[in-house]
Amino acid sequence: MHQERPHKYSSLSRARAVKADTFNIISNALHKAGAHNIIDFGCGHGEMAAKLAASGFQVTGIDPSEEALDKARQINPQAHYLTGTAEAPPVPLASFDAAYFLNSLHHVPPALMQKAVLSAIDTVHENGIVLVIEPMAAGSFFRAMRPVEDESEIRGLAVQVIDKLIAGGIVQLTDLQRWDRENSFSSLEDFTSYLLRVDPLRADAVTQNSIQLAKAWRDNVTIREGRAYLAQPLVCWTLTRR
Repeated sequence: MHQERPHKYSSLSRARAVKADTFNIISNALHKAGAHNIIDFGCGHGEMAAKLAASGFQVTGIDPSEEALDKARQINPQAHYLTGTAEAPPVPLASFDAAYFLNSLHHVPPALMQKAVLSAIDTVHENGIVLVIEPMAAGSFFRAMRPVEDESEIRGLAVQVIDKLIAGGIVQLTDLQRWDRENSFSSLEDFTSYLLRVDPLRADAVTQNSIQLAKAWRDNVTIREGRAYLAQPLVCWTLTRR
């Protein structure tokens, strides 16, 4: 698949490696910024929003899928969820302490990615932060899912959009961390179910590429104590307005 040439400025070269999980990456950044009122763009089923809410943060989840929001409300009925998108947020501007994208920016249509990030910046107050967490097109998890969906190009485009905003002085990069998220599964079927929960539209690809998927699974999993593990490198940009 064709992939655009990376922007001449690459923020990824500045990423510092950390040993942490995604929840602590987000929670620590929010605590450091003194943030309490948070917005989660592309919250999906709301697992992270629920964890943050349980830790004392006030979280508003935004997602375009009503089905996903229904499940999010089941997980955490006390949280506040709204239908919408980052590029056209259904919330008052500058009304939050912080916002974050968790593996969601690359699901925004490419032509709207920059608008999504800038809209997120506009939803936080003058000293607020925006966290953008994106999976890299690398790692055993990425290789195992590739027969179902190859996100190399779209993940690269998300990085280019962030790089362009930083290099152009439109937003300021205050921190950049990278780490490996490790997922465990009981079986290939469990892994497939996970991929379909994230995006039900992958169902046809799962069926049509079942042989390739099974081979990619065997080639990339690490087995420990009866569980299969896959690793996904993640990067978190901490951004502020100029």
